[in-house]
Amino acid sequence: MQPRQIELRIKRIKRELTKLGPMRPGTLSMQYAACQKPGCACMDPVKPKKHGPFYQLSYSHLGKSTTRFVRPSYTGQIKKELTAYKRFRALTQEWVTRELALSQLRLELARRKDDEK
Repeated sequence: MQPRQIELRIKRIKRELTKLGPMRPGTLSMQYAACQKPGCACMDPVKPKKHGPFYQLSYSHLGKSTTRFVRPSYTGQIKKELTAYKRFRALTQEWVTRELALSQLRLELARRKDDEK
């Protein structure tokens, strides 16, 4: 790939990054639980009917793991933010990869010019 093509792709990546909107890291999962109360349907030894679903958001930030319960009405927004964060990660990874390739090309071009002298 030519340096100009790489630079154009990096510009497009930067534009895409500015359009991402709200984001958050993590995963959203559905959980079911047993209340452990005697006589409750969730404690049936043959066919337990657990309580739920409960939505749980888990993420790590600055080396700290966090888990939060999320109300069902907020799961749509949380899913959008999680998707935006995944896109952010993919774009920044591609940006770094392209910058490394561009840097390497520049070094090779400079080396060739030095060799021609």
